[in-house]
Amino acid sequence: MLVAELVEKGSFEAIDALARAFPLEVVADLIGFTGEVRATMLRWGQAAMQVLGPTNQRTAENFPVAGELYAWCSQVTADDLAEGSVGRGIFDAEARGAIPPDTAGHIIHQYLGAGVDTTVAAIGNLVALFAHHPDQLALVRESPALVPAAFNEVLRFWAPVHAWGRRVTRDVTIEGSEIPAGAQVAILFGAGNRDPRHYENPDAFLVERNPVDHLSFGYGPHGCAGQGLARLEAHAVIEALSRRVGRLVVGPEVRVPGNTTRSIEELPVLEVIPA
Repeated sequence: MLVAELVEKGSFEAIDALARAFPLEVVADLIGFTGEVRATMLRWGQAAMQVLGPTNQRTAENFPVAGELYAWCSQVTADDLAEGSVGRGIFDAEARGAIPPDTAGHIIHQYLGAGVDTTVAAIGNLVALFAHHPDQLALVRESPALVPAAFNEVLRFWAPVHAWGRRVTRDVTIEGSEIPAGAQVAILFGAGNRDPRHYENPDAFLVERNPVDHLSFGYGPHGCAGQGLARLEAHAVIEALSRRVGRLVVGPEVRVPGNTTRSIEELPVLEVIPA
């Protein structure tokens, strides 16, 4: 419905009107956020990702905002969340002993802290990529079964999270380099996703590639716990765009440096050419 309304308008700002609007509504309804919290979600979610990066000006500016999120999640109760929501379900699980005491708020913190800004980045990236590659959008329109593969290629081509920190637990040798136990390393997802030893023609955006082993959701036990929801949201957007849009004519995209996420801040859609 949201994509249909935007396509009908003929032009729109893709980040505010789609990439931000859709995930915020989904997560708000899922967790059961009401009132002022719904209006604060984006600000909190963005700050939560910024403070995970290196100590710099962005980290310092966002610590107070991330602290607001942590304080709210430390005090939230089941009564603060809508009936029938997943958030209420988390408190119900705590009450019956299915999860440890006093952890419901922390789980909700993870949903809001990690499940908003990254999905906004992914949806903004997919709109820009399909605008730049209308031939690939046409392939999805001709073969709707390509929707999951197309999103995998979006994630491989432009990783929403460009770096993540890890502490080495034992001495290890990687490509001839010794990394001692206790060292801190930055995992560069985008670099791995463009490794020419693994992906043929890695700098080409090809929806038929279906790179199921991309690194943008992490790997193994460190895989993103919310990736199922992110896939549902992105698949819905790709499917709706491919059915209704032949081509998106966009203006210059504006990016703002971030400590953790790589996202587009502004992306004007100047014209929608129907399918």
